[in-house]
Amino acid sequence: MFICAAGDIHGAMDRLYQDVFAFEASLGVRFDHVLHVGDFGIWPDPSRIDKATRHHDGAGDFPAWFRENRGAPRPTVFIKGNHEDFVWLDAHHDAEVLPGLTYLRNGCTVDIQDQGAGSIRVGGVGGCYGPSDYLRRSDRLQGYARRHYTSDEIKRLAGVGGVDIVLTHDAPAGVRFERHRRGAGYIS
Repeated sequence: MFICAAGDIHGAMDRLYQDVFAFEASLGVRFDHVLHVGDFGIWPDPSRIDKATRHHDGAGDFPAWFRENRGAPRPTVFIKGNHEDFVWLDAHHDAEVLPGLTYLRNGCTVDIQDQGAGSIRVGGVGGCYGPSDYLRRSDRLQGYARRHYTSDEIKRLAGVGGVDIVLTHDAPAGVRFERHRRGAGYIS
C-alpha cells in the first residue's frame, strides 16, 4: 500500500489531487489512499468561511464538490485543520462527507485495508492547541473554539491500541520552523 500525506491547501481540492497524480507519475506508482492533515477547505457554504480562509483562496472548490456529490479520485482520510467549518463537520454524522472522502474525528481511528498486508490503523487529532480550551470537554466547545483539540480527545486516542499512523494538524512540540508567522526560527 502506498500512502501520500498532504496538508494545508485551504480549499484547493482539485490542486491537491493534481499534485498527487503528478507525484504518482514521477514515482511510477499509484497511491491507494491519501491522508490529509487539515485545512482541507471543508466549507460547504462559502458564506461561512473564516477571516484567514478569506485571505487565502477563499472557500475553494469544496462547495462545488459538495453540490455535485463529487467523489474523491483516491480514497482520502482527513482530519480538521484550524480553518474548516467545524460546526458543519461536527454535525455531519456520517464519517464519509463525500464518496471516498472520510473525516477522521479527533481522538478516533479508522482502519484502512491494505491489498496484501491486512489493515493499517490511522488515528487523528486535528485542529490546534488552545490553552483556554484544552482542559474543557470537547463536546462543550462552541463555534470557533471547536478548532482546538482537547485533553479528552488526546486521552481517547492514547487509549486505542495498535495505532500505526497518527495524523496531527499541529506540529509536535520542539519542531523548529525556519519561516513562521511568529518569526524565523520559531520552535513549537
